[in-house]
Amino acid sequence: MTEVAVIGLGAIGSMTLWRLAQRGVVVHGYERFGLAHDRGASAGQTRRFSVQSQRERRFTPLAVEALDLWRELSDVTARELFHQTGGVIIGPEGTPALLSAIASADENALPCELFGANVLRSRFPQHAVRDTDVGVIDPLAGYLRPEASVATAVERAAALGAQVNLFTEVLAIEAGEDGIRVVTAAGRQAYDRVVLAPGAWASELVPAAKTVVPRRLVQAWYLARRPADYRPEVFGVFERVGDVSAYGFPSLDGATVKIGIKLEQHPVVDDLHHVERSVGVDFAARLATVVREFFPGLHPDPVNLQTGIEGYSPDDLPLLGLAPSDPRLVIACGFSGAGFKFAPVLGDVAADLATNGSTARDVSFLAPGRL
Repeated sequence: MTEVAVIGLGAIGSMTLWRLAQRGVVVHGYERFGLAHDRGASAGQTRRFSVQSQRERRFTPLAVEALDLWRELSDVTARELFHQTGGVIIGPEGTPALLSAIASADENALPCELFGANVLRSRFPQHAVRDTDVGVIDPLAGYLRPEASVATAVERAAALGAQVNLFTEVLAIEAGEDGIRVVTAAGRQAYDRVVLAPGAWASELVPAAKTVVPRRLVQAWYLARRPADYRPEVFGVFERVGDVSAYGFPSLDGATVKIGIKLEQHPVVDDLHHVERSVGVDFAARLATVVREFFPGLHPDPVNLQTGIEGYSPDDLPLLGLAPSDPRLVIACGFSGAGFKFAPVLGDVAADLATNGSTARDVSFLAPGRL
């Protein structure tokens, strides 16, 4: 029987562990920190889900399948992990991201509506809509609970027989005739296949992942002037694209609203063991300028700021496939801030690769060898 190790139990690793355990595979998971920790890319209470793709339209079929798997995990564990609120993408007419979102929906016969500025102002008064703005509606959109999702997937995998090793750092991965050896402080253990999913730490373990660059991101929460206007029933997830890059969610606590704003390229983290967690006043002030202009119903100064680390590839597309140097190693990293919504199906793809060496899904455009 095939024995598999999964290195890293964040979004992708936890789902890979679940999908392998679901198949009855002997699988061991390794996580250097605790369950659903805040040191990687899966913290911050919420993650946006949408079936529409703004960058790569081949993701849309995967998103549709991921939605089914999110619901399956929720049903089998009696935990509500996905909340369908509907969503909107707003930006200047003709913005490539908007055109891609519309095309991805049309190509897959998914519901999608395009509205002009006046309709947007009427339907979404929480947003400051410019005359040149249009909006694309995705009724299937919503938000996921990342910490709960990671913990639920790992717990479900353990219930199905997976061995979970928390607070266990993998020091090295060695290729040998007896298999791929995972080296920890406790010793070495050989596996038939190893799935590498340690997020921003990937480059420390495998040469094929040296192109994955760790970057520091900031998420912020703002007080709503009228909290009732931001309830999930009336305010869905959103993204603003074009000359302004922002995303956000309805209020979960009845007081604050989470908004993510990209001011420039996220800074590179040079030392993953000593990451600056504080956010400077100047940076918060720059965020406030955007909030003040585009979200007038929120107090512009954040009441909470949280940093995270994500692994970015050179072309912002994930690395998912067999390692060019050794097909016994499955690389699953470099998701560039856009992997969580797809996590269950990408985990299932990794499980395919770990058990069969191939997958029926079209993920050739994510092959690590392209870089």
